[in-house]
Amino acid sequence: MQAILVATIGTRDLMFEISTGLWYNIGDDRMQDGDIIGEQAEVISDLNLGKINYRDLTKHLVDAGDQYLDRIKPVIIGKLLTEQTAQIDRLYLIGTDQLNHIPQRGKDTIYSCELIKAWVEKNYQIPTTIIPLGPDGTNPANFEATFEWWRNTWRKDIAPPLNVEIWLGLKGGVGQTSESGRISGLSLYSGRIKFFEFHQNERNNQAGKPSDYTGPFLGTNYLWDRTQQQALGLLDRFDYAGAEELLKPYFQAKKLGAVPNLLKAGIAWNRGEFDGFLKFANATDTLDGYKQQSQFWWWMAYEQAYLAVIRLEQNNTAEAMLHSFRAVEGGLFEWAKATFPHDINDVQNGFPQVLNSILTKYKGLKSVFDNARGNYPHAQWRGSLRREILEAFIPHAKQVSFQYFWSDDCQNKRNELSHRLGGISKQEVLSAWGTDVKDRSQWEDRILSCLNTLTGQSFKTLHQASLFAKVHDRIRRSIEQS
Repeated sequence: MQAILVATIGTRDLMFEISTGLWYNIGDDRMQDGDIIGEQAEVISDLNLGKINYRDLTKHLVDAGDQYLDRIKPVIIGKLLTEQTAQIDRLYLIGTDQLNHIPQRGKDTIYSCELIKAWVEKNYQIPTTIIPLGPDGTNPANFEATFEWWRNTWRKDIAPPLNVEIWLGLKGGVGQTSESGRISGLSLYSGRIKFFEFHQNERNNQAGKPSDYTGPFLGTNYLWDRTQQQALGLLDRFDYAGAEELLKPYFQAKKLGAVPNLLKAGIAWNRGEFDGFLKFANATDTLDGYKQQSQFWWWMAYEQAYLAVIRLEQNNTAEAMLHSFRAVEGGLFEWAKATFPHDINDVQNGFPQVLNSILTKYKGLKSVFDNARGNYPHAQWRGSLRREILEAFIPHAKQVSFQYFWSDDCQNKRNELSHRLGGISKQEVLSAWGTDVKDRSQWEDRILSCLNTLTGQSFKTLHQASLFAKVHDRIRRSIEQS
């Protein structure tokens, strides 16, 4: 992919070859007793200019036209430009050009930009645009001011095409300008932003070799700490779609491994699409040690029940009630199909049928079966027939939580809530499972007791029973550790 390079230019961005063949940094103006003793002094002496500030020195070189162009090199971005010429579609140079009364005007880099532009276009024919910072009064050392300046500059002067990467080299200039450039760019272009770091080597520089660089680094890594906390907050609300959208730019750079598939698993689970959930979860090693559970007929019933728990935690009371009863209703049917595979017909868009062949296994069901069947050849899997079949084959179901599930009081309460407009309170969800259910723990225990009775399992909590809960914990650990 082609890229545009946006670079801030500071006073240390240019080197000049003096008559001895050594290359010196034009902006190195270290002082001692009021005199310049740095490399800039060598350049000024070689040019016989006398006392002159950085702005005027670089303007002198610009005014000389091509006279000094072969004796100038960009010390910071030069190697990057040389090695990445084919990929860089356009170069943008940010240089300061402040108002006359500003004390720091003498260190402006606008003419350095002119020199770098001439060097780049002569040697590599990369189209180069100079964007001045300061003519409107913006202070390069003011973060808030430069942040606003950057936002306008991104939109009006740079306007990156959609099909290019955005490379940033922000080594030059004051820290506030560079920092506001990073953050404003990331807020606008997120995953398209990539950074380069530059590493000065004074010996190599004096031999005419520009600085080494590393990168490109994915720009979004710069904001990872904040993004990480936002993602964990979304997970706390079980918003997997939101977390996926937020984390997409980080999937490769942060080596999040299985997280993309696990987030897709969470999205499917949130919709009650448990087969889809299992497909994405099994695409990783996350369920290693638990995959056996998904082979049992009952695993979805626990997922449905745990979905009810999550919905209650989210204060989505209507769905909490729906999923809690669907878990047991669906679990009952899956139990019947697994227990009597030849005696149950699964009817699409209708109640399943109970065949009279079931009577060969338990003759005591004949009267209730005949009452449920009426004038039809088969009975429907509904009403009291389900209870009679369950208690015939699991006798202790009479003594556990199913007695509340079957009670007229609970069924009437469920029907009342299901056919009433308006909200459902948390307490109404709880009491729909028995007037003695006073808190979430008792409510969860009652649902769990029904499912454990059906399945013969001994799970202590729905969290323990749910494969999804393990996936959720894995996602959270992976993000926390990245």
